[in-house]
Amino acid sequence: MGSKDTKKAVSRAKAKAEDAAAPRTPLGGPVWKVLSIGSTILATKIATDAAQKGWKLATGRNVPVKGDFERERTRDVLLFTALSSMAVATARVAVERGAASYYRRSTGHLPKALEDDKASPTDKKAARKLAKGKAKAQHATRKAIDKATGGR
Repeated sequence: MGSKDTKKAVSRAKAKAEDAAAPRTPLGGPVWKVLSIGSTILATKIATDAAQKGWKLATGRNVPVKGDFERERTRDVLLFTALSSMAVATARVAVERGAASYYRRSTGHLPKALEDDKASPTDKKAARKLAKGKAKAQHATRKAIDKATGGR
């Protein structure tokens, strides 16, 4: 194992290599905002229309309107709201993930708004501990399988 200084130098070199491989441009932020907001608005519109048409097909009635307390049942309003909200949320997540994937393929890096923060020392320690426990469990499982199968 190397010293701490060596590890720091290696991590700095990796960071510089990544930055050199995928240089950031000043236009990256606004491009990401337009791509993200535009795709989210489009996905929301499509999911809302699909939920409304799906409701009409499934029930044969028009979409329940909030505020029309005399004609619409509360159950229908709640059910439509829940279903359409799930559809919109799912579409937004899927589209944002797709937009981020497209941006990454185009530029070689994620948008600055989506990059992870640097891991803290306690996070790194927890990750090492988890990896060690996982390796230990895999070794024990492999050992038990070998014992049960006669070491085949």
